[in-house]
Amino acid sequence: MSDTTAGQDLCVCFPAAGGGGATLALLEDAAARHGLTALTLPNADSVPDLDSGRWQERTVEEIRRAADRGGARRIVLAGHSMGGLSAVRLHPALDADGARPIGVLVINTPCPDPSGRIPTMSQLTDPEIAQVLAHDGFPQELLDDKDMLAEIADGLRADAAVADRLAERLGPAGRLTDLHVLCGRDDRFIPPERCAAWARRVSGEFHLTVVPGGHSLDAARAAALGRALAGVLAATRTEEEAA
Repeated sequence: MSDTTAGQDLCVCFPAAGGGGATLALLEDAAARHGLTALTLPNADSVPDLDSGRWQERTVEEIRRAADRGGARRIVLAGHSMGGLSAVRLHPALDADGARPIGVLVINTPCPDPSGRIPTMSQLTDPEIAQVLAHDGFPQELLDDKDMLAEIADGLRADAAVADRLAERLGPAGRLTDLHVLCGRDDRFIPPERCAAWARRVSGEFHLTVVPGGHSLDAARAAALGRALAGVLAATRTEEEAA
């Protein structure tokens, strides 16, 4: 977790299922390049943690404390895959007091269908999860180790169950004023059309950027991610900029 620095706006980063990874690191780097403090926070650690409201309460409080401590004039909520659902879920709670404008950037995050469903690993077998991970460049030697694969798959299924509930709880009425989406053209598990579907939930500006690559971003996509973040900042204007 990053310490905040006085006078800097805040970018709150949420990881994909499994936590961490190259995409999260690229997001943190992009925030730093744009003069933002990057604050990385976890998704809810279980369905009861989400359903009880504990995760939302403590996360919103931590974000507000960080923004106050750093003198942030605006906040960007950004997340990869499951982390994007966390960002969208928290937006109304943070925006309710009107203290700061809030922007949202999601990366390879599926929009829930009208029934609240998303592509999910929660019911996939270990071999099926291995196939998804292999396509995204996960080290084959780890996937070939049955014990290691079982451990990885168990963790991903547990996180996916939380992602499923996040999607359900957004509901058909869960809408955003503005949203920026970045997605990989070759993501087989969450194809671009599932990311493009967020347009139905946005009442204002909707920006979709489709880049080469799969579910996880690599260094070649750093510039595209930086442009997407710059777009969020341009759309999330402070009172001084709007005057």
